[in-house]
Amino acid sequence: MAFKDYLPFQSQSGNLDFIAKTISTDDMTALSKSMKVATLALGFRGVDYYFNNRAHFESSPYDFDRIIQAIDTDSYVRQAISKYKDLFWKEGWEIASENAEAVSYLLQRIDFLEMAMKRPFIEFLMEVFDQLIKFGNAFIVKARADVGEYFPTKLESVNGTLPIVGYYLIPTEQVRILRDKHNKPKSYMQQTDPFTYTPNGTDPTWSAEKVIHLHFDRKTGRAFGTPFLSTVLDDVIALRQMEEDIQNLVHRELFPLYKYKVGTPEQPAEPDEIDRAAAEIENLRAEGGLILPHRHDVEVIGGQGESLDATNYLQHFKERVAVGLGVAPHHLGMTMNGGNRAMSERLDTALYDKVKNYQRLFSEMIRLNIFNELLFEGGFDPIVNPSDSSTSDRCFFKFKEIDVDTQVKKETHIIQKYVNNIMTLEETRIALNVDPEVEVSDLYASMQGKVQIEIAKQQSEIAMKSQQAQKSAQGPTKDNADTQEPAPKGQRNLPNQRRGVGNSVRPANQNGRRTSPDIKRYDNQFLIMIESLLDEEYNTITVDKDTKEKEAVIDESGK
Repeated sequence: MAFKDYLPFQSQSGNLDFIAKTISTDDMTALSKSMKVATLALGFRGVDYYFNNRAHFESSPYDFDRIIQAIDTDSYVRQAISKYKDLFWKEGWEIASENAEAVSYLLQRIDFLEMAMKRPFIEFLMEVFDQLIKFGNAFIVKARADVGEYFPTKLESVNGTLPIVGYYLIPTEQVRILRDKHNKPKSYMQQTDPFTYTPNGTDPTWSAEKVIHLHFDRKTGRAFGTPFLSTVLDDVIALRQMEEDIQNLVHRELFPLYKYKVGTPEQPAEPDEIDRAAAEIENLRAEGGLILPHRHDVEVIGGQGESLDATNYLQHFKERVAVGLGVAPHHLGMTMNGGNRAMSERLDTALYDKVKNYQRLFSEMIRLNIFNELLFEGGFDPIVNPSDSSTSDRCFFKFKEIDVDTQVKKETHIIQKYVNNIMTLEETRIALNVDPEVEVSDLYASMQGKVQIEIAKQQSEIAMKSQQAQKSAQGPTKDNADTQEPAPKGQRNLPNQRRGVGNSVRPANQNGRRTSPDIKRYDNQFLIMIESLLDEEYNTITVDKDTKEKEAVIDESGK
């Protein structure tokens, strides 16, 4: 038996429809052995409870409740998380694939998921990313039901299970994982009672194949991903403590403490005098003061502009919080250490790169854990291309560019390569992430050329018709019928009078109708007449000369 026969999905010969193949118990055992990953390392167990072994569920080593408290109470942490989520979904997303039918099927399947889940699919995805960015983990449970009779096309069961009709999330802070010694999850549990470390019969439990565990930055051998907020919580607490100290300092200096000394060593204060002074101070202010006999003298330190300047300390802890949150201070509304536009743009680009990294990981998670299984149920094969076609059924969860300025610069650079004959039109369109197949006649240059040709034709026809009309009106022998008619003898030419239509387009008194500038010349007939007279004069002179020469010869002969 070939290895491909063990695969649960295979295509029929000569047919693009994929069918599910039932695997027997023996074949499944052989498949498990053949695909088992050999390992010598064991999973990491970081909790030191006495009952902590492979037979018990493992809790997260990170305090998720503390992260929730920080997000709910600290404005900087809250704004940083909001900045990540806003940039993450800023320009939207789309499903991309070489097979348009696979994309259409997924969109239709998502519509059915929304009806079953009673919420938009994008809202579900936003909640998934919210869990990931806060805790570095997200746990999605698959809900299955028989919806084949309601779906327009046939849905194939995957390994004998019902089709997926929806997804729902488990609160990350309550999830416990049971793993084997090689880190493979066996089941997941939602621990509803935080005061016990052992499961009870009321806690929901799911097998591993029913749960999708998405995670960021999961260390080798660990069960949970690492939330980046865990590294900044101590800095946030230190900043808040510093701000509280400054608040106390301001409160103390804003309301000065009075030192009221009654009596002198020579004349000690009487008891009734101190009582009257105390009553007077109480009437002056609510914070009270000091009433001292001559034997006591208390000096208040820092009350005359000598208090500690905590500005640099406060700025230091603010920067630590901003760095720990992965954002620049100006992203949180802080204006520290000045800065210019170039610096702000570089910091914005660094934040965009970090968000794009999260987008790449999230896209691959959605493709692998959600799209692939939905495509298998619809009869598509996202793993291997069909044998008789070069079109792939694999669908990608694709985000649009969030840095629009950078996108414009990149696209302009690609277009310049095409203009300078470095790339072909097809390569250019592929680099621009658009369909490479296009009708050249539908492009702007072709359509603009067609419009110009039509305009030229229409202008030529109009000019020809106008010229013909002028010739018909003025007689068949009239040349240049659309030129300006000269004024009668004894009158001057008036502007814009007796002018034809063609004269407005190509005036007769400019080089547009003549091959040379308007140089004054005599009439051709007059020139011909002058030439004739000159010829006659020349001939007369020649004849007279010949006659005289002959007569001279005769005279000499006669002599």
